[in-house]
Amino acid sequence: MFDLGSQHLQTSIMESGQKQASHDKDGTDLELEAKVKRVTDKLSECIHIVANEPSLGLFRIQEHVRKTLPQLAQTKVELSQIQQKVQGSCYDVDYAINAMHSFEESRRPLSNMETMLKSAIITKKHMNDKVTDRLKASGLVQPGQRPDSKSEGARPITGILR
Repeated sequence: MFDLGSQHLQTSIMESGQKQASHDKDGTDLELEAKVKRVTDKLSECIHIVANEPSLGLFRIQEHVRKTLPQLAQTKVELSQIQQKVQGSCYDVDYAINAMHSFEESRRPLSNMETMLKSAIITKKHMNDKVTDRLKASGLVQPGQRPDSKSEGARPITGILR
């Protein structure tokens, strides 16, 4: 098949009367063989590259993974620790917020207790005044003397508050 093409080439060259290209003993064109060899070499190289490109790419990916995997694993561990700390802090903040809401809810009962304490203090003062007035009226306490002071001649005030 190759020989027919080269013979046809030789015949057409000879017929035109031009100088014949260099040939070997078989009558094949050396220049044509060189071009064909060069084309087949390039085609073979291209097929080799196309065939090996995916495996080269996978090798590069594997190399990259092997280099970065320890760093990624360490980062994952650190991230997990940070996440636990943040989650603990979130629980603390939620607890503090609930405590503040409880304080706000306890404002009304505390205000009621304050009012009751003021009322109790006023009532106690009125009771003390009444006791002092009774003691003064009965002559157990002198007009400038307080009923709880211990002075000579003061008698105990048992049974007066009935």
